[in-house]
Amino acid sequence: MLELVSYNEKVLNTKDRVTIDLIKEGEEFLREFDINHELLPDTVSLIYRYLRKTGKIPHNLYKFYIAAYYIISRHPRAFPVHESKGDFCEKYGLKPSSLDYSVEKLVLKLDLIKILDDMNYPYFIDPNLDIGLNLTKKIIKSEIDKAMMNFLLCHQPLDAQILSEELTTKLIFEMNLFPEELFRQFFELVNNTVVDLCKGYYEYAELQQKYFF
Repeated sequence: MLELVSYNEKVLNTKDRVTIDLIKEGEEFLREFDINHELLPDTVSLIYRYLRKTGKIPHNLYKFYIAAYYIISRHPRAFPVHESKGDFCEKYGLKPSSLDYSVEKLVLKLDLIKILDDMNYPYFIDPNLDIGLNLTKKIIKSEIDKAMMNFLLCHQPLDAQILSEELTTKLIFEMNLFPEELFRQFFELVNNTVVDLCKGYYEYAELQQKYFF
């Protein structure tokens, strides 16, 4: 039994060492290009999480590093980023189809949020790590809890559309969490969250109207 545990620990340690070596190699690879070095830690972190979550090494990991940098460099706060996909790929000797494939794998596996601006350029948000998005969720929940109390105590109805517009205006124009040029896109994100959190309210409101009013 001890031998088996020891063997498993050796396997895990070997995997960790391989992952760390791959991370270092990827970082060195990206440094060969004209990139924003401030984005390197987040880029490397994205790949590290992907490797840990999948337990597999892509056939061409360097393509995934380029895709990770593409994702990190296109956070909504970087708006506007209107460099074409072709121009981006040309700098790294990568085919647009390869970039699309790698980006899609990272987005799906890590549950990243992808939005498109009005010119159809993509931007990406990591819902697990993005401070602005996490703060947004807390504010939305707080406002819905308050609206629920107003309904229970004062019979004041909750309108998801109006609440979403008010919250998006607050988040963008008062708190400056996201660019105002992406108001429509963030309204959709906020509205989806509001509608999801309001399900309990609508169910309760329907029952109350049916049995108590």
